[in-house]
Amino acid sequence: MAPLQKRAFYGLIFGIAWVIAMVSVFILKGGVSAFDEDQSFRLIMDGIWVGGLIVYLALFYTILRKPKLVDERDKLIYDHSPRTQWLAVIFSLVAWVIGLSEEFRGQGVPTVYLYLMFFTILSVSSIAGSIGILVGYWRMNRNG
Repeated sequence: MAPLQKRAFYGLIFGIAWVIAMVSVFILKGGVSAFDEDQSFRLIMDGIWVGGLIVYLALFYTILRKPKLVDERDKLIYDHSPRTQWLAVIFSLVAWVIGLSEEFRGQGVPTVYLYLMFFTILSVSSIAGSIGILVGYWRMNRNG
């Protein structure tokens, strides 16, 4: 397994655990209304989100700093992985916009949902980046 592929696999495993942790804490602490009213809850969630993004940065930054570990095939896959990432981000944004506009039609969307939407998109983008890399390796191995 190539180093970039390993990092993407670890990133996917971490991403799934990261989302499970976020959703669990969010539900156990009381959901949207508690998130909007409780500053300590918001700080806990901020810590989880920022910590997860730092882990993703560490996973992929180290591999890109060491050019000996990355060949032309890896660079090609890494350059094409944002397609998957952008599709996931766009579909997530479409879901949020449609869901929020239908739920709050004529009332205005509470700002707490915009905050949640932003961090959901960051999570989706990070996980989809790993998936894009893994799909790239799968396609390359399948097609020879």
